[in-house]
Order: sequence, then structure tokens, then C-alpha cells
Amino acid sequence: MTMDPWTQPPTLQGDQVLIRPTVAADADGMARAYDDPDTFRYFPFGIESEPPSAASVTHALTSGRLTLTQIDARNGQIVGSTSLYNTSKAHGRVTVGYTWLSSKVRGTGINSESKLLLLSHIFGVMGARRVEFNVDDLNTRSRAAVLAIGAAEEGALRNHARRRDGTWRTTMVYSVIDDEWPAVRAALQRRIEARR
Repeated sequence: MTMDPWTQPPTLQGDQVLIRPTVAADADGMARAYDDPDTFRYFPFGIESEPPSAASVTHALTSGRLTLTQIDARNGQIVGSTSLYNTSKAHGRVTVGYTWLSSKVRGTGINSESKLLLLSHIFGVMGARRVEFNVDDLNTRSRAAVLAIGAAEEGALRNHARRRDGTWRTTMVYSVIDDEWPAVRAALQRRIEARR
């Protein structure tokens, strides 16, 4: 029986990062990786913006997202999480988000390699036409990171979600479409090589 990549979270292996389906037992490792109280500062209000716990991992696993654990391939330690959601096979689109990394691996090649693995899976295996990223307008670090991989800024969704501090966020929408993927892939590969 063939697995449908639109409904099954993938396992993706790189030189620096392993991305695999999240399991409930990942809660402890995620809690250890959570080493910066600002990690979820810009996540929408709710359990998604709380520090990792058994409850938050269970919530993610039952949310309908394809929730993935990011592991440092060099030492086997959990270093973060990401998800594929708002998927539409009929329309060929996927959103990548709920992404966070431990501060100890930020600025390494792990994030670039993660994006390369995810986008290769989405455009290659899933056959998507569009990948979307939604970022809080105040989250300048994440906005810069998304632009750096070659995504296009499309616009703003005003008062789109409540932040954990109760204020309302404007969500900036970015995308990469299939026609752009070869250039984005090449740029990501160059970024990864430059950080080796």
C-alpha cells in the first residue's frame, strides 16, 4: 500500500539535520531544546506558544498538521520542530510553519538544510505548486530568513491572529512557487555549502 505524502509526515535525512514525524516521546527532548524564552514570542496565542510539554506535543499531533521533529544529525539531539499544514492536494499548496529551533543551532546550516529537505519533498514528492510561509510582521529575524531562502513577500493579513501577549498581529505572507523552485534550491545549496 502506497503512503500518500499529502497525509503522511515524511522522514528526511540531511548531513546536518534529520527531520522525522513527531512522536509523543519527543516532548522531553523538545523541552530540553527550548533554551530561549523568546522562541515562541511571535507564535499565535494558545498552546502553540507555550513551552514544549507533553500537552503541547499531544495537541500538535492531534491538530491535523503534519508535525515534524528536527534532530541534529551530528549528535542525535532534538533541536526543534516544524509542520506542514493548510495542505490542499487539489490546489497543490502547502504551508510550512510552527517552526522553531534551539538557540544553540541558530545561524548554523541546520535551518537552511531543513528548508532544502522540506521544499525538495514538497515540490518533488508531493508535487506541490506553491509553498507558503506566514510570519508575524514584528518577527524581523524570521522574515529575513524567509526572504533569504528566496521566498517572495506577497502581502499582509491585518489583525490575523492574537499573539501570546494578547496583542493582534499582522501576518506577512511569503511564498515559493514551482517555477521558482530550481533557483531557490540552488541558492539554498550555496548557503549550506558556505556554512560547512
